[in-house]
Amino acid sequence: MPWPIKEILLNLFFIILALLIVPIWPKERRISEHMKTILKTMAIGICIIFCMTFPIKETNEFIFDLRQVAIWIGCLYGGVFSILFLPVLTIIYHIIIGGTEGMIVTMIVTIIQVLICFLFYQKFQTSLSSKQRITVIIILSVGTALLTIILSSIWMNDEYELIHMISTYFPTQPLAAFLGAYITETIRKHSDLRRRIIRAEKMEVVGHLAASISHEVRNPLTVSRGFMQLLLQSERMNYKDKQYIQIAIEEIDRAGAIITDYLTFAKPAPEHIEKLNVKTEIERVIDILRPLANMSSIEIQTSLLPFAVKGERQKFQQCLLNVMKNAIEAMPNGGTLCVNVSIDKDYVLIHIGDTGVGMTKEQIERLGEPYFTTKGTKGTGLGMMVVCRIVETMEGDLFIHSEVGEGTDVYMYFPSYYKSDVEKTLKRSQFERVGC
Repeated sequence: MPWPIKEILLNLFFIILALLIVPIWPKERRISEHMKTILKTMAIGICIIFCMTFPIKETNEFIFDLRQVAIWIGCLYGGVFSILFLPVLTIIYHIIIGGTEGMIVTMIVTIIQVLICFLFYQKFQTSLSSKQRITVIIILSVGTALLTIILSSIWMNDEYELIHMISTYFPTQPLAAFLGAYITETIRKHSDLRRRIIRAEKMEVVGHLAASISHEVRNPLTVSRGFMQLLLQSERMNYKDKQYIQIAIEEIDRAGAIITDYLTFAKPAPEHIEKLNVKTEIERVIDILRPLANMSSIEIQTSLLPFAVKGERQKFQQCLLNVMKNAIEAMPNGGTLCVNVSIDKDYVLIHIGDTGVGMTKEQIERLGEPYFTTKGTKGTGLGMMVVCRIVETMEGDLFIHSEVGEGTDVYMYFPSYYKSDVEKTLKRSQFERVGC
């Protein structure tokens, strides 16, 4: 009996179509990540139905197709919703099709898939590299294919049918798993690259704009502030007028701070590189922010070590100040700000954590974009943009892990002053890297 080439290609087509159609369709549409996950899960669910409707091999009781590959890819990449939806859909559709022994095999294999996915999907998504995820999908697909053959052989009396199934169905599983996982990883890689290119273009525009106008705007602001200070010292001014002038001076200072952020972004290269004691610089920033922390009933806990990094003192302090200030402002009702310094390989790790409102995955991905802020009208969207650029110019890396309602952890890696030329070996497993 020849290989069922047409059926195999048809099943592969269903899987590839399900993996491609959803990422391509909403690319230019404003669809949330949660909705994208639902659409991908639905597409893979339809793929499973088509695979079972047009199987590779079918007997009176058994249906052999590539639905297990679709379940592995859909559940491990999709998360909880996919893990709950896809196996249930598979079992229900098999009940509709019929077949007692085949139904038993499907339920056993599907339940095992559900248990493995529930235990493993978070580690699969966060801790493994692209090649490792592809390898895991292949291994799991081979495992469930082998289990299906073993269970089916208990009820399958026709030895010729069993041999034919092993020679066609079993080798098809790793091929389909490789193609499906490789396509998924390629789509994710290109999507991330596209997002970074768009972000880089925005940064370039903002950089040119900042470089061209910041100095021109700062000069008249400085003159205006000087004259307002003179008016403030006049004895002929009444109390109400002095209040108005003081407000105007504060707003000019606020505008000046924004311009400083723009200038830092436009010209991020350190001008006076020196050896910086991380412990000393953090203590200085904490002294500046302590009154603000006390106003919000925030306890500051530190574990600092005197490691050294290379950079410009003013910009390094500004980077730390922006991150810690964001952490404090994320805890309006009080909380704990933790600042820790440690060494990871040849890199100094600065960990700044808060117990504040937290952020969604979509918000983390947009941090560092010009004008994007999670503070509403109170923020300018420039603070984290500057942080990203300073970290980048210091040859560091920035990682953020956050859960809504649980707080945010910011991890900044900087090359050690004594090991600045050693190749990076960073632990990136459980954090979202900010693409800045």
